[in-house]
Amino acid sequence: MKDDNTGDDGLNRTDYVPGTRTSYGELSDEDLMFRVQQGENKAFDMLVGRYKTRLYNYLFRLLGNESEAEEFAQETFVKAYINAEKYKTIAKFSTWLYTIGTNLVRNRIRNIKRRPSMISLWSEDMNNENGKWVDLRDDSKRPDLEMEQKNLNELIQAAIEKIPAKYRPSFVLREINGLSYEEIAATTG
Repeated sequence: MKDDNTGDDGLNRTDYVPGTRTSYGELSDEDLMFRVQQGENKAFDMLVGRYKTRLYNYLFRLLGNESEAEEFAQETFVKAYINAEKYKTIAKFSTWLYTIGTNLVRNRIRNIKRRPSMISLWSEDMNNENGKWVDLRDDSKRPDLEMEQKNLNELIQAAIEKIPAKYRPSFVLREINGLSYEEIAATTG
């Protein structure tokens, strides 16, 4: 939240910590988290300022969507603040923060996989003019993903065909089928 008088959002402040001569900007992430655990909210503001861009970029790379990355970054900071007392200095703060963000993304992916895809269709009643929306389960694959998979398969096949014929079976058994070298030797003789 910006200060109406100065326009400062408070994230890059170097206020002095009460009772010390150290500014927040000079403290390590772990020391700032210790201060957060002691109830100093300004210390958490400093951590957000340090990590908001890096966390957003990390989540954007995982999700590929700007608005989702921003939403997940905010949720990550909220969870970090709510669970600040659980933070232990056995791990760096950045590791702990990125773990929270990664787990949020994993949970999202897991939930999407569990939830069936639905399609909404307008259905008109034959007896009268009233209609309604009907949600039907859509088990078909997305055409863009099917085409992408087909293109990838064609590229892989073209690359495999460039391997000399005598090495091709060993390569396919190892890289495509995942056999061990012992299994490949037994298979190819």
